[in-house]
This record gives sequence, structure tokens and C-alpha cells, in this order.
Amino acid sequence: MRWNLFKAGLPIAGLCLFTTGAMAGNIVVNGDFSGGNTGFTTGYNLAVSNNCWPETTYNVVVNPQNCHSLWSSFGDHTTGTGNMMVVNGATSANVSVWSETVTVAANTAYDFSAWVASVYPSSPAVLDFSINGVQVGSDFTASTTPGLWQEFTTPWNSGVNTTAVLNIVDRNTAASGNDFALDDISLGNVAPTPEPGYFVFTGIAMAGLLVMARRRKAISAE
Repeated sequence: MRWNLFKAGLPIAGLCLFTTGAMAGNIVVNGDFSGGNTGFTTGYNLAVSNNCWPETTYNVVVNPQNCHSLWSSFGDHTTGTGNMMVVNGATSANVSVWSETVTVAANTAYDFSAWVASVYPSSPAVLDFSINGVQVGSDFTASTTPGLWQEFTTPWNSGVNTTAVLNIVDRNTAASGNDFALDDISLGNVAPTPEPGYFVFTGIAMAGLLVMARRRKAISAE
């Protein structure tokens, strides 16, 4: 005998309720800078002898003060002891701070995120995050409190794209201040997760199957 679950009145539709949920994986290479000065491109100049001066200079270090004596001393966002990218903001507009090209799946929901902290209190950076030349989210202004890590995050749907050019630009072009750190840059696809109703309906369905199985066993025993 074959069971027809629809005739049995079981809420099978409940088993198919999903919504967007947790981010799965990170396709950005070396987004936490644990691999050092690799995996990304930039329009900035790599510091010579760990000296992040003048403007438009950067380095990958474990402590901002290792690159500039006036910058605050603090750890990275990931572990407190790992690498971060520290940046002396450019005085020219539209200079790419960090950029990376990644392969994405078409028609897929993603989250683009990064952690930002000022390394000097005055004139904080104003960051523009873009994908394929189009800004995503709003301008992100770093805190005036050095060492306070704050997250930028925004959703993005790939549409027909199979490649994503991720880019970060500092819109602040002040020479004084405008110094910051980046860490844990990520682009991850949003995996579907069950709605709360999924679990309720699943429980009801399982209970219904158990009742029907017991009823069938009782009939067979007669």
C-alpha cells in the first residue's frame, strides 16, 4: 500500500518554506590579510621601511603604530594579533584603496562587508564601496575613536554577472587625519535557511505520519 500524504491531509507545503539567511563562505582572497600584502590591487604606494608617510601610502601590519608613530596602537579585528591594512588617505580623488576581482554565480544574493577603524582621530575616512563600478550601500564614515572596529555591510545581487570587481575608495581627501585600517573584507553568498514555520510544519507532518502508521498497524492486527 502506498501512502498519499496529500490525501492524508499532511501539511507538506510547510516543508518548502525558506527565506534568505546566513552568509555561506567568503570568496574574497586574503580578506583578513593573514597572507600579507597579496591577493588585492591598490592605487596606493606600499610603505618603505614600514613608514606610512606621505599620503597615499599603505602597509599590512599587526599594529598601526608600527607604520606611523602618531597612529594609535591596537590589534586587528579578526584576532587582535593578526594583520590589517593600514592606510594614509590620499589627497587626490578616486584613488582605489583596495580592489579585487572575484568569480560569482549569476542571479545569486551576496553580502559585501568589511571592518573599518580609524588609526588617528581627526578627519575620519569616508569610504565608498562599489561592485562593477556601481556604489553599493551608502558612504561609510569611520569613527573618530581610533581602534573602534565598525562593520560596513550591504546586500548585492549578481544578476547576469559572473564576475564582480570589488573596490573601495576614500572620498575624504584631507591631508591631515584621514588615516584608517581595513580588515575582514568579505563577499559571501546568502544561503537559504528555513522559515520558523518550517520546523512547526515538519513536526506536524511527522506526528501525522506516526498516527497513520499506528492506525495501519492496528488495522493489520485485526
